[in-house]
Amino acid sequence: GVQTCALPISHVHHPERGLDLADERVGRALALELQPGDCVSLCGDLGAGKTCLVRGLAQGLGCDPNQVHSPTFTVMHRYRGSLCDLVHVDAYRVGGPEELRDAGFDPADLRDAVMAIEWPERVADALPARRIEVRIEVVGERERLLQVTDPVGTLAERLAATLGPRACPSCQAATGPFGHDWPFCSPRCRAADLGRWFGGQYQISRPIEQTDLESGMD
Repeated sequence: GVQTCALPISHVHHPERGLDLADERVGRALALELQPGDCVSLCGDLGAGKTCLVRGLAQGLGCDPNQVHSPTFTVMHRYRGSLCDLVHVDAYRVGGPEELRDAGFDPADLRDAVMAIEWPERVADALPARRIEVRIEVVGERERLLQVTDPVGTLAERLAATLGPRACPSCQAATGPFGHDWPFCSPRCRAADLGRWFGGQYQISRPIEQTDLESGMD
């Protein structure tokens, strides 16, 4: 049946990448739950963070998030990903479903990609019947509420478990996934954990192999 989860998140801007870390983490977590052919409807007012969330989604699918921007004037972009392609549609200026189809959008031809649709209410008849809805509501200067609805599966429940509060590895205090120091609650706890590594309190479960070093350089 239909499952819905509500996720309160806070803006955490990354000064170097210019990407909102909250949107990045939500998008990446969502991407891990998607399959080729899935359609994600992104609902929310202008400036709510829909396109930023798509950048995180792109990163999670193995696309270059720096290539993602609002396709308002070209309607649709396809980004190649190492895990799955992403098709991003911004229907803000689209006159209706037929105009979207004329632009080349056909879900039957996009079964090998994940679809992310901004302003889906304008083109609903052109979209797949089964859609995962992400509704973004601005509730404060730096606070938003994400409501995720999955009509047939358990995606909303799994996403809530992934992004819900968890214990800081150092002090066990509850911490959300949207701070600069996540999964730690503070820079002090992050440094304390690093100190345990240097102090030999942590050990790896097996000897380091050459393949481990090579994968770390990718």
